Amino acid sequence: MGTTERKNQIRKLRQEDIINAAEKIFFSKGIRNATMDEVAKTAEYSKRTIYAYFSSKEQIYDAIISRAYQILNRLLEEAFAKTHPGNGLEKILLIGQTYLDFTRAYPNYFQAMADYQNRDEDLSSQDEYKKANYRDGNISADLLIQSIREGVDDGSIFKELDPVGTAFILYGNIIGFVNVILKKEKYIAYTYQKDATSLIEEMKQLIVRSLRP
Repeated sequence: MGTTERKNQIRKLRQEDIINAAEKIFFSKGIRNATMDEVAKTAEYSKRTIYAYFSSKEQIYDAIISRAYQILNRLLEEAFAKTHPGNGLEKILLIGQTYLDFTRAYPNYFQAMADYQNRDEDLSSQDEYKKANYRDGNISADLLIQSIREGVDDGSIFKELDPVGTAFILYGNIIGFVNVILKKEKYIAYTYQKDATSLIEEMKQLIVRSLRP
């Protein structure tokens, strides 16, 4: 291993250590209440070392969001490889189910992604993590758009739908739905005798009825 390669490896390992430490702090108390001092202490690095790799806690949070997108995209790839959906509508339902599985398994990563969706973005930014989030975030969006187009072509979805507009409407509805489930599941079950499983199934049926010819 050459000197440059060794330095790059050390840099990557330290970045991972810092991100791991930041996750513990951010996920337990929120990024607004967290400090770089706490991240440094948890990572067992000096604050100066932290700033050698990340310019701010916001940049570290972007690195965490990048992890979230990578996990979601991996789950989507695995789901499609395992299930082999036959038409566009089936693909849309598989994407939705995979997203729900992701939020159940990784609620903190889902919240990080939701925070990312709710903020203004500088599309001209050259920050490596912001660029990664644009790129990786587009993967699931493009997959949904392509699935809607395939559904229009194969007849499983009615032809009057605009694929791009429909994709973002579905995406927004799913994010809102998941937020309700994660934060209000016990309240809904106690007050309305509706459990998360039945609500998820009803949402699937609503999507099918709204898309099917």
